[in-house]
Amino acid sequence: MKAPISWLKEHVKIKTDLKDLMWKMTEAGMTTETFEKIDNDIVLDIEVTPNRPDWLSILGVAREISAIENIKLNQPKFVSIPSKKADLPIKISIDHQLSGRYTAITMEGVKVKDSPDWMKRYLKLVGLRPINNLVDITNFVMLELGVPIHVFDYDKFKNKDLIMQRSKGGEKFTSVDGIAYTLPKDAIIIKDGDTVVDLCGIKGGKNSAIDPSTKNIYIHLPIYSPILIRKTSQKLKLSSDASYIYERGADMGGTINSLKRVVELTMKYAGGKIASEIIDHKDNIDLKKIITLNHNQLEKVLGIEVDRSRVAKILKILGLDPKTKDEDYICDVPTFRQDLNIQEDLIEEVARIYGYNNFPKTMPIGKYNTQSISYKYDHKFEFKIKNILSSGGYNEVMTLSLISDQMISNSLLSNESHIRIANPVSNEYEYLRTSLIPNLLKAVKQNDNHDTVKLFEYGKVFIGPVDKRQENYMISTITNTGDLRKAKGISDLLLDKLNIKDIEIKGFDQMDGLWHSNRSAVISAKNEVIGNYGYINPKVLHNFNIDHEVFGFEYNIEMLKKYSNENIFVPINKYPSQIEDITIKPPKGFGYIDIVKDIKTASSMVHKVELTEIFEDKYTIRIEYLNTKKTLTDSDVEKIRKKITTKLIKKGVGIDI
Repeated sequence: MKAPISWLKEHVKIKTDLKDLMWKMTEAGMTTETFEKIDNDIVLDIEVTPNRPDWLSILGVAREISAIENIKLNQPKFVSIPSKKADLPIKISIDHQLSGRYTAITMEGVKVKDSPDWMKRYLKLVGLRPINNLVDITNFVMLELGVPIHVFDYDKFKNKDLIMQRSKGGEKFTSVDGIAYTLPKDAIIIKDGDTVVDLCGIKGGKNSAIDPSTKNIYIHLPIYSPILIRKTSQKLKLSSDASYIYERGADMGGTINSLKRVVELTMKYAGGKIASEIIDHKDNIDLKKIITLNHNQLEKVLGIEVDRSRVAKILKILGLDPKTKDEDYICDVPTFRQDLNIQEDLIEEVARIYGYNNFPKTMPIGKYNTQSISYKYDHKFEFKIKNILSSGGYNEVMTLSLISDQMISNSLLSNESHIRIANPVSNEYEYLRTSLIPNLLKAVKQNDNHDTVKLFEYGKVFIGPVDKRQENYMISTITNTGDLRKAKGISDLLLDKLNIKDIEIKGFDQMDGLWHSNRSAVISAKNEVIGNYGYINPKVLHNFNIDHEVFGFEYNIEMLKKYSNENIFVPINKYPSQIEDITIKPPKGFGYIDIVKDIKTASSMVHKVELTEIFEDKYTIRIEYLNTKKTLTDSDVEKIRKKITTKLIKKGVGIDI
């Protein structure tokens, strides 16, 4: 909200130093950190929170300053609308689900010309372009009082029986600035027969716009549904000063005074006379709202004593017209304060105007809750995983959860398995990711100038249709190292440190996709998939313009947590172990993991199995034998070795001892 100091001074006599005033406004919740110097004036740039649409007006800002500075607010004088002197009949059918209140009037014999210099100056200070006296008056009053207003050329209506309705979708509409739109479904529109003359709350129509020949006008001040205005604005990617106010909730009780102000200025600067009775359609709602504030409860919540006269003065200057009765302040809540609904809201109003910095400093007392809440996210496991990967030389990255259609296609993934968001900010951020790997591949490409890239990411993926969506935390790594043992080693390190036992590795069933069909695998624990690892599909690498092999893995965090085990301290065995190496040549299709499994299950005295060397198609494996009850003899080891070799030879494994 742009607020020129000179305009504010018409309603409140500001005497405080500018920087002190901005600090006080910010402290009270009306954040004002910057200003501009324009045309020998100072224009404040105020951040308006969504719950305070009353601040989207000069009068609303002035009212807040008057409360903060404890000085009088000069309300505008609203001149009564003269009686009808001409006859320009009009009728409008209102749907109160679309508009809670609708106020309007017709005027005859106006003259379109330039606005007065003072009005044009104010409009320019807040960033609006002066157009003509009639349009400028509606913009000026909207900025002054916070109620959007639109003026039509009465004579351009083909039918004087107007209808407000929802659009069916597909209607053609040309705005006052000459831009053609195809309207979405459920936009609020006004039609004069079959023609759309107003895209309500957002843009007026060119076919009913004011021009130099306009003589008769129709002025309306509707209060539209914030939700429908917001949805239409998003679908059309079109917004205006009026839609910004409507989306936050315009003042339903302020239409009559705003109409009085518009009529007064119109008659003063454009002439004309009243040509209809005031149209004022209201939904059957009670605009009156009473909230009672108890003084004892206020002091109990704030933890301080507050003078009763100070509380009453704060409530009065905020426009709440308090009536005191015993310990209570009975407040008549104005319609421009839709955010006030319960006693605690009034307590907050008193506190922020009184000044939080005026509260005495106290140390908190009480006990900490030692039990974790059900929805608490425990970072311990996350940090443990990150530390393991960092110790392996990998660097953490954080990428966006949204990816493009092109990235999905480049990764050979399916669009159908990705959830598309309804209102993407651009085509680059259109779908929720189902894997962390595509973004990591993009990061590898961006870091191709480095000899070795080792990256990992811990984050969410989104799997399944919208109604059955699963949000899973995943951990993924990516590296461009060509050494398979080093690349796979980080996966082994993670599983080993998490103490996950009984791992099964199986090849992919897919022929095409993100992972290489022959050089990647699915990792399972107790027949439940926990993730996968391997080389990335060369087609995917080509799509990402990566000209070297890339290895990665992706594990489901919940599965890792489920099958991880605490490391239990085991005393050093008092009996020595025996160690020997064997060299094997497995047959085609028989993996190293199968060999290890066969060796370990051959005897309970096989304590440890470790791969020490690979030469061509042969593996050198170191086996450690251990008996916790006695020292193993050569004869004992020979018996175990025989069981192992017999088992492996039966499966076609060649062995050198």
